[in-house]
Amino acid sequence: MMLFERFDKSLKDIVFVYTICGSMEEARELGYSSIEEKLAISMDSWPVHSVYPWQGEMQEVDQFMLMFGTQKALSEKLVKHIESEHSYKIPMVIVCNTDMTNIPYSLWVENTLNDEKKIISDDGVHNKKDINSLNKLK
Repeated sequence: MMLFERFDKSLKDIVFVYTICGSMEEARELGYSSIEEKLAISMDSWPVHSVYPWQGEMQEVDQFMLMFGTQKALSEKLVKHIESEHSYKIPMVIVCNTDMTNIPYSLWVENTLNDEKKIISDDGVHNKKDINSLNKLK
């Protein structure tokens, strides 16, 4: 049985930060840099097909949706990081609160993001296209 806890609105609450990128390469770079700088615990991405107006013309493009998991206390820094590193002139960045998270996950997020140790080594693994290369880091 999983344990769940309702948290009062606090800075340790888990939030999700969403953005969209035009390429998988940019998505990966934003993900790795955010995690390496301990602004996020994770980044998930998936392809999306977008339709929107831009400068008076309808656009229809394939993009990548990114969802970052982080603590509420770090969300403003993460948003600023995404805005500064993003290739779009006006990137979409949305922060969504969560109502409930399981206690073991919340504790793991807190311990990992507050740990002084680096998460990713300097051996260039973030430039590799195969996510399984992370298994080499132990």
